[in-house]
Amino acid sequence: MLQGMKPAPAARRDRQVVRLLGLLKTLAEGGRPSVHQLAARFKTRRETIYRDLRALQAIGYPIVGDESGLLSRPQLAPGLRTTIPPVPFTPREVAALAWAVKEARNSQPFRVALSTALPKLQGLLPGPSGQVGLAIDGAVDGWARGVKDYSAFESRILDLVRAIVSRTRCRVVYQSPARKQPRAYPFDPYRLLSVQGGLYCVGFSHEHAHIIILAVDRMRDLQATNETFAVDPAFDPKRLEAEAFGVSWEEPMQVVLRFSADQAPYVKEREWHPSQRIRDLRDGRVELTFKAGGEFEIIRWILGWGTAAEVIAPAKLRRRLASLTEAMTKLYTHP
Repeated sequence: MLQGMKPAPAARRDRQVVRLLGLLKTLAEGGRPSVHQLAARFKTRRETIYRDLRALQAIGYPIVGDESGLLSRPQLAPGLRTTIPPVPFTPREVAALAWAVKEARNSQPFRVALSTALPKLQGLLPGPSGQVGLAIDGAVDGWARGVKDYSAFESRILDLVRAIVSRTRCRVVYQSPARKQPRAYPFDPYRLLSVQGGLYCVGFSHEHAHIIILAVDRMRDLQATNETFAVDPAFDPKRLEAEAFGVSWEEPMQVVLRFSADQAPYVKEREWHPSQRIRDLRDGRVELTFKAGGEFEIIRWILGWGTAAEVIAPAKLRRRLASLTEAMTKLYTHP
């Protein structure tokens, strides 16, 4: 906490500290932003900015206004050499960062950089608290299956991030599994998506004339152009997350499944989709209902439950599962 500030509830205090440091940095950069502009920049009220300015004055930063002393356009006193105090990390924050390092698998991008960052994280706090990163490293382990190796795609990921931030149109060469040869076309990248161990980029394809989702590892080449783009107003990442079961963005359907009693506890302890509703049945079974798109991904997930899951609705999905199970029966009964 900045010296001289009064105690406050943790969440509100942290927001205030971050805002005060940002305000101090803005004033140190020079210029004469108005209080109205500062309030807009920090997404707060003008009264809050005035209160923050008084707090900075109280802890020793000389802030001056116009000739009348009004702080409508505040600035630091001329000639002041300002040293902005570092933002302290709490033990919980260091633990969170160390956990993220531990969760990153060798096949994930930036894994080497995360590994070298861990010792630095340990040094952010003095005493026993500084060893929290090492403690987590020795106490937590795990593994993942069916993951893709993104360790060779760090440069491409950074190029996509730059293009997303700067709204720069790209020329992508993409190899779809359904095609023998890759195709090249203009692509406006909107957002990177990390979904179930896969990394994807959603954006507007001028080849397809609509928003598509591309797997990053299937991009054979990516080049930024000299053109910029505007994001399609119809693009809503929250809607994409709410409607997709996996990564496929298709028309959502109402899915109703019933699970056997022995699998009911496992079904109830996880969130399979944000829209899900679970209802207990009298015989110990459970009914799971959700609304999502991506038929292929939904079917693949249902098949993983074997005979423990029964599709109740929609009828089209039930018929599709019946056809698949019939084909599987023929596959295994006729060698």
